[in-house]
Amino acid sequence: MKRIMGILILISAAVLNAAVPLGGFSEVVENVAPAVVGITVTKEVPVVQGFDFDEESVPEELRKFFKFWDFGTPIPRAPRFVPGAGSGVIFDAQGYVLTNNHVVEGASDIEVKLSDGREFSGKDVEVVGSDPETDLAVIKVKAKDALPVAKFASSDEVKVGDWAIAIGNPYNLEQTVTVGVVSAKGRSNVSLYGGPSYQNFLQTDAAINPGNSGGPLCNINGEVIGINTAIRTNGLANSGIGFAIPSDMAADVAGELIKHGKISRGYMGIYLDEAKPEVLEAMGIDEQGAFVTRVVPDSPAEKAGLFSGDLITSFAGEKITSVDQLRWLAATTAPGTKVDIDVIREGKRKKITLKLAERPAREELSTRIEPLPEKEEETKTSILGITVKDINDRIKKEYDVKHGVLVEDVEPGSLAQRAGIKPGDVIIKVNKTPVTNVRELKRLKGDLENADVVLFQINRREHTHFLTIRP
Repeated sequence: MKRIMGILILISAAVLNAAVPLGGFSEVVENVAPAVVGITVTKEVPVVQGFDFDEESVPEELRKFFKFWDFGTPIPRAPRFVPGAGSGVIFDAQGYVLTNNHVVEGASDIEVKLSDGREFSGKDVEVVGSDPETDLAVIKVKAKDALPVAKFASSDEVKVGDWAIAIGNPYNLEQTVTVGVVSAKGRSNVSLYGGPSYQNFLQTDAAINPGNSGGPLCNINGEVIGINTAIRTNGLANSGIGFAIPSDMAADVAGELIKHGKISRGYMGIYLDEAKPEVLEAMGIDEQGAFVTRVVPDSPAEKAGLFSGDLITSFAGEKITSVDQLRWLAATTAPGTKVDIDVIREGKRKKITLKLAERPAREELSTRIEPLPEKEEETKTSILGITVKDINDRIKKEYDVKHGVLVEDVEPGSLAQRAGIKPGDVIIKVNKTPVTNVRELKRLKGDLENADVVLFQINRREHTHFLTIRP
């Protein structure tokens, strides 16, 4: 037994020595750290200009008080400037530095400091371009002498469990090194305030703190595999969950910014929703994809013949497995390109050719619906915890539907609430059967309450969604 334990210890030591250089991570730091820069910025913040009251609306006692302190007169104030800090990495000998958009966005002054003590500011620092959609930016420093350059590796080759070394300037502590592993790949739908629209993060437990933003995440060979961007925490400090933009995405965006100063992205003009396994099962579909929830009027999608409720299964020959994948494929395809899209509609397969347009920057399309008046009395019924009523022509027009029943209330704690059905939804179909009015839904009530699964097709503020309930 002792002999076996000894062999295991020797094997473990050999594996550890193979994974970590004899000098620890010092060689990685020596290779990368010279190309890591500290970025200090100054940003102007809005200032409230004081108070102004309508004297007639203020009681006399308070009026005297405000006049005494002169609160009623707006007081002009000088602009307020606040400092900020982040990191960056030099990736080109001409002085190009990759960092986060949120580090330099809105900055009136930018200073860049290298590990060898050289500093650049003023006319020696230029913002080449930035992309809020991925939270990346490229700046350029004008240096007389040669600059150190970091080597990049393909993030596609990164594996979960690989070593991850973060280098940056957290809390203005220059050239700080933290070590962990790649905890996950392809992280998306991460809730970040003002965060990027396109997410495909590498997740790491290497400590990332304020000031690390824009700095490199490296592999054991001293190559950049990501740009540190954000942390997931209840406070400001590291909690072992950090996110980095993959190096492949960063390199592509940086190249476009250097070449054009901006990013041009393909645009279909659709809103999307994930295709949940239980919904696909209820529909009898054995493929993955992404559901179209709404088609923007006069968009490439509408012109090509896409409809709400379509399940997109492939884009330009590539199988679709998630909404984020489809959005990124469309975004990285040049505007003007014609692509073939495979869809499943009403159980039938169709091939659609769509010509991509150029995506507007940070496009915001409002789909707000005015609240419905309470004066109208419609026929009502309750089923599976849902109270529904008939809809009139005005609701049909506002919701852009031809038929359906309106969800007026959902019983708290019911299966319907757990499934995600909400008041204001319009039920279009139940188990693939169109629902025209409450009377038709009543006839289905007995069958639905005894069914193994009930598939709802609903319209929510002009978006089509599919939800399931298992009675």
